[in-house]
Amino acid sequence: MSDVQTTTPCGKCSCIIMYKAEQCLFCDPAAEILEDALSNFGVPASAIVEVDVESDDDCGCGTEDVSMLPTIKICDAKITGLPDEQMLNDAVIRAVMKDCFCDQ
Repeated sequence: MSDVQTTTPCGKCSCIIMYKAEQCLFCDPAAEILEDALSNFGVPASAIVEVDVESDDDCGCGTEDVSMLPTIKICDAKITGLPDEQMLNDAVIRAVMKDCFCDQ
């Protein structure tokens, strides 16, 4: 991950953020489910900004409102724990439909 802090048109660090940690049991399966949901709508996996909550790396995606892992933020939606596929699909389609959505 780059040290350069960038923001989306709406001021967030990214439209899709995955908060994780090395010891998180459900983070890898959650990432796979997220990647599948994104591919359903033609969004590349590279659109995901992964944030290791145990790292001191300041990427600009604050962790102050992350209470459990995994946490996935897709635009305004916040999904915690092992995500439901339909819930992720719904969040992705809502995000993609917004004018400010960035998949980079």
